[in-house]
Amino acid sequence: MLRLALAYGPGRMSLRSAAAWAAGCDIAHLSDVALLKRLKGAEDWLSYIAASLLNDDIRSRNGERRLRIVDGSVIRSSGKGGTDWRLHATYDPARGRFSQLEISDTHGGESLSRHEFEKGDLVLGDRGYARTPGLLHVREMGADFIMRIGWSTIRLLTPNGARLDWNAVYAGMQPGDIAEHEVLVDHSGRKRELSGASTFRARLIIRRKDVASSERARKAILFDHRRKQRVAAHPNPLTVASADFLLLLTSASVEEISADNAIATYRLRWQIELAFKRLKSGLGIDALPARDSQLARSWLAAYLIVGLLIDEAVADSLAFPPASSAQTGAHLSLWRMQKFIRNALLVAIFGEPRLSRVGQSLAGAARTLFEPPRRRLSQFSQLRALPI
Repeated sequence: MLRLALAYGPGRMSLRSAAAWAAGCDIAHLSDVALLKRLKGAEDWLSYIAASLLNDDIRSRNGERRLRIVDGSVIRSSGKGGTDWRLHATYDPARGRFSQLEISDTHGGESLSRHEFEKGDLVLGDRGYARTPGLLHVREMGADFIMRIGWSTIRLLTPNGARLDWNAVYAGMQPGDIAEHEVLVDHSGRKRELSGASTFRARLIIRRKDVASSERARKAILFDHRRKQRVAAHPNPLTVASADFLLLLTSASVEEISADNAIATYRLRWQIELAFKRLKSGLGIDALPARDSQLARSWLAAYLIVGLLIDEAVADSLAFPPASSAQTGAHLSLWRMQKFIRNALLVAIFGEPRLSRVGQSLAGAARTLFEPPRRRLSQFSQLRALPI
């Protein structure tokens, strides 16, 4: 069943092709309709396998703070009647792999409350996650956060309880300047019925952008305002003024991380964007053919299984010191390394695929350069390569 799911997902076979391939390899004799029903029923089982790969963490933390980057990405199915899905992820940049994954439909909003953290973690997130309930969730789990915010996304107060004056905060800052302010984050509800009940202290870090970056941000705000056909003729003046600044909110103390280091740490958030790009462009997880919700979840779970296996193989390879160019003849990029391991893994599971000459050379190079992680592939030892 696992081989059939992987053949339909990462193997990029249709249901009819997967059923024919299984019969030719004497794995199973069933029709494409029977395979469809079995895959629809395997959603929870495949998700459990993917979760097991994520939870099997034997690396020690060595007492240091772990960075956890949170973000989401939309996966679109083919056709007008297809359903879009959202992948909610937590990424560990130190290990170069995902640590949490969750699949929902597009009605499942992005929130820090979806994720679990450990005491001492440092959570990075973009403006979509800058909501006070999510920040409270991070603090309740003993973790800290560095979040990019907008001037209107969170209600900030001065230390004496007054409303923060953004114009006064921005006044006098020149391009490249960095300012820091002690603020109170207020979660009093929409009707202010819980005023002051969930207020906690944080640090507001502001950096004035350079002229070119400010101009691009202003043009984006004006374009978005026209595209959404707002009632007001012009965007809020404070929104336009805030385009000149990078606004970060952190619960970490100044003794633990300075303003400069907080800004430099936040820049690591792009690592999860690159990880999503590897999933989509490298593995093709964005080419979802299924329209049925149960079948789509099984398809996505099968892709995540292979993606997690590749992540671990890449992480194991990066754990060794790099060889000199005199020994290997060339240096391998992370992208090429992932492609090599992907082809080697598919060959190990399915046997020699019908690849083009380029694909065959990549698969051969992968078998020569890399050995798939034995601890993982031992779980699939019964899935021996059979001729197609």
